[in-house]
Amino acid sequence: MRNDQHPRRSGDSATRRPQYSIASDYVAAGVSVIPLRIDGSKAPAVRSWNEYRNRFASDDELRQWFARPTGIGIVCGVQSGGLEVLDFDERPDETFSAWSDKLPGDLFARLIVVETGALGYHVIYRCGVVGGNTKIAMTAAGGVLVESRGEGGYIVGAGSDGAVHASGRPYVQVRGVPLPDVPTITPEQRKALWCAAASLDERPDPMAEYVRQRRSELRPQVESDTSTPWGDFDARADWVDILEPAGWTTNKGIAWTRPGKQFGTSAKIITAKDGTEVLTVFSSTAGVLACEGTGHRTWGKFAAFAELHHGGDRSAAAKAVIALGYGRVTQ
Repeated sequence: MRNDQHPRRSGDSATRRPQYSIASDYVAAGVSVIPLRIDGSKAPAVRSWNEYRNRFASDDELRQWFARPTGIGIVCGVQSGGLEVLDFDERPDETFSAWSDKLPGDLFARLIVVETGALGYHVIYRCGVVGGNTKIAMTAAGGVLVESRGEGGYIVGAGSDGAVHASGRPYVQVRGVPLPDVPTITPEQRKALWCAAASLDERPDPMAEYVRQRRSELRPQVESDTSTPWGDFDARADWVDILEPAGWTTNKGIAWTRPGKQFGTSAKIITAKDGTEVLTVFSSTAGVLACEGTGHRTWGKFAAFAELHHGGDRSAAAKAVIALGYGRVTQ
């Protein structure tokens, strides 16, 4: 954990400046702003805020909106120069620490962090690539750990009246270059931020669960052949455990795509006459499992395992499956 991960607010001096002055500085820096209600709802205080996704407020509008205490809404997206925000709201200290630990130090040092009225965090940056509003990481129970605010979204800006949030606490910048300046990062750096956030997702993988369920439904109920380790392996092993480590990919566990290819069906799992699952390969560029010409080639689980993971050495493959617990155990 970095020592400077949670630099808490040292004061709320930003809120003592006239809000018109703060809002004007945002606009001068290329950040579109809107007024927000100070009833704890954080809702826009204009009939429609969408037009400010395409234009900056005029000076007359700013003077009218911010002549009295109100919230300053920062419009995210293209109009604000590709401004995007990562919002840490649930278990914020724990989540923010885990996320920042995954980032290169030089990238983390460039980011603007604002502590929110809920004592969460907004991480603010600009990028040539900007998305919409996305839930990036969630708890198993459906709570939101990290979400983004981009095109079509807005956030409460530092300098807002504290009453904009139900807690009464203001939004205060706690690290980074002083707002309204917002650093620009590269698409590769943005990807690093998002990948670090996505790695914190606590939900079970719905596709993995679907594949497991579907394989269970489709797998024939055949009696396991425990007379040999390879026979037992053919009956009980899982194709996912054989193919995925070798770089094959699948959508639903039946159709498979060879390594080095993003789309298309290179092979399919089918049920043989004896009730076992075999892999039928249609691709002539599928490495050691490839078929010849325009035909197809069929593989049992043990044969494919030996080719993919033991260079075709079936003796070595047999020792490996025995070590994995396949075959009859003799006293």
